[in-house]
Amino acid sequence: MKTKIKAVLFDLDETLFDRKLAQKAVLVLMMKQLPEMFEGLKPERVLEAFLESDLVTTEVFNLGVPSDSMRNSRSKLFLQLLGLDENHAGVITKMYVKDYPTVKTPVDGAVPLVKKLSKKMAVGVVSNGLPDVQYTKLETLGLRDLFSCIVLSEEFGVRKPDARIFHHAVSLLKMQPSECLYIGDSYPIDIIGAKNAGLQACWLNREGLKPQDTSVQADFIISKLQDFEDIAGH
Repeated sequence: MKTKIKAVLFDLDETLFDRKLAQKAVLVLMMKQLPEMFEGLKPERVLEAFLESDLVTTEVFNLGVPSDSMRNSRSKLFLQLLGLDENHAGVITKMYVKDYPTVKTPVDGAVPLVKKLSKKMAVGVVSNGLPDVQYTKLETLGLRDLFSCIVLSEEFGVRKPDARIFHHAVSLLKMQPSECLYIGDSYPIDIIGAKNAGLQACWLNREGLKPQDTSVQADFIISKLQDFEDIAGH
């Protein structure tokens, strides 16, 4: 029998904040502000190149590589894929970091769910990410002040799926891991990480994917955040 849930911890990107939608909006803005750089390129191709470069650098980031040069590496790869001059990487990075976290693109159902849960239990965030953009995203969504704890990998010094980052959040809430449930979209990083740390875990599987590792089971699987309504009362 599962322990009663007393707190809910959230992943941020693709769980509360729709990262891909925000990136698409920023790239449209970027193409308007830098028309000469992107002349002759179709928006679909620019988005495809950015998503590919972002996927590559995010995977490297999650493996524990230092974050210092990650953003410029992504911008350089992005420009490479489009056959553009890599010397523009600094401009791309600066513009992206400035505008991207200010785009209001909540995952459907995220804002009402956090607001509802925060009225009856502690809620928090555990995210692999850099503080300058992650805090701004939460402010953009209007949710930052509702969280009892916000634990970011680049402040804490450890990234998910390491159990220590989950344990730190639990300790800030003064609870036991089994009393906390973690919601995230990445099976290997969020679900396996949370379960190995002793938390209950809910997989937000918006794309109908199959788990990469069936040896670790999510306690709950939902396809949209609205499906979570009844779980916290169990």
